[in-house]
Amino acid sequence: MPRPKIPETDVEVLSSDVIRDLSAARHEPEWMLAFRLASLESLLGPWRAEWARASQGIDLARLLSLRSPARPRTPAAGSGALAVSEAAYRAVRKELEAQGVIFVGLDAAVREVADLVRRAFGAVVTADDGPYAALNGAVWSGGSFLYVPRGVHVSMPLQAEIREDFARTEPFERNLLVLDEGASAEFIDGCTAPIFTSAAIHASAVEVVAHKDAHMRYTTLQNWSKGVDNVVAKRAHAYEGASVEWLEANLGSRRNVKAPSVHLLGRGAHAEVHTFALAGRSQDHAIGAEVVHMASDTSSRIEGRAVLRSGGRVTYAPRVSVAPGASRVSSASEWSALLLDSESRWAAHPSVEIDEADAHVTQSGSAEPLHEDALFYVTSRGLPRPEAVKLLVAGALEPFARRLPLEYAVEVRRIVDLELEGAVG
Repeated sequence: MPRPKIPETDVEVLSSDVIRDLSAARHEPEWMLAFRLASLESLLGPWRAEWARASQGIDLARLLSLRSPARPRTPAAGSGALAVSEAAYRAVRKELEAQGVIFVGLDAAVREVADLVRRAFGAVVTADDGPYAALNGAVWSGGSFLYVPRGVHVSMPLQAEIREDFARTEPFERNLLVLDEGASAEFIDGCTAPIFTSAAIHASAVEVVAHKDAHMRYTTLQNWSKGVDNVVAKRAHAYEGASVEWLEANLGSRRNVKAPSVHLLGRGAHAEVHTFALAGRSQDHAIGAEVVHMASDTSSRIEGRAVLRSGGRVTYAPRVSVAPGASRVSSASEWSALLLDSESRWAAHPSVEIDEADAHVTQSGSAEPLHEDALFYVTSRGLPRPEAVKLLVAGALEPFARRLPLEYAVEVRRIVDLELEGAVG
């Protein structure tokens, strides 16, 4: 069977010559060029048919033109603290640097701390890890690099720059976070572009490496505009005694494809994935989680919650697997969906694969409409119907929101309330 034809503009944009020029302009080492070329080969080879389908309607040439050329960066460029002002980050930068923490733009890290980057880059999200991961690997630009040395505990959450205008955003950014033995950190990724309406794609990648007894919490607030397809490859490796936690608030975008993954590679490692999705008119979320238990005495918890309105669609796919030889594994998955109208659609596709007899894996879930008796109870206490609906939605959101830092919990609640304005009555 002949390969599906990719539009000529895409062939021209995604050529090996273009990738070589891109890498040379960024003054990258040979190993990074090799990774880019391997990713391109994967995209236009094994993933060619899927990429041909997925790229329809996407002006890739324009999106690639948004990439900024390589430029000098200070350690804080593109990154900030939890506070709005970068001054807050500058105030603690010396303390972090004294501890050996490196927190810089990934493009700068490739040039300045190449040995650290090379040991982890592409080891978690590989060149052949799906069409969008391959696309990102070929043309990535921007993003953050974090390295926390052995035994260092970063007390303040580190935050990627919040993007308020998609035109200023690197559409193919990549984050690489490495925690050495016994280290801990929290990273917050806030992305919002509410006024951008043109069809676009944001195909990013996140790689997390948590070494022995390390702890990583990665929080994402995704609120792209309804004209953006958000496709993210998020993967983590957790070694002996390490733990990785993904917190995912999916509020915006036209199409959202995201299933954070954790491979538990060492005894006693732990993973948690907590997801909340709000889907409205013309929104389609394909979300989930994956935990792969590769070692004994590992544990995981997966929680997914969704609110659907005005014909929104959510497909939720939690996946758990237990490898042969991984004994005494425990895993629990739970999900729930609240549908505010009959037009919305929810589908759950849980998957369990167990190759060790003593594994203890549980899964449970529910989907239900907004019950009139619950609304009657709340409105009988004096609340108008729209406010009553918001109150019930807040109840569905609360188990997720209470895991967020206070500032982010407030922001998520505010966005949900705004999305519900005029949608219920």
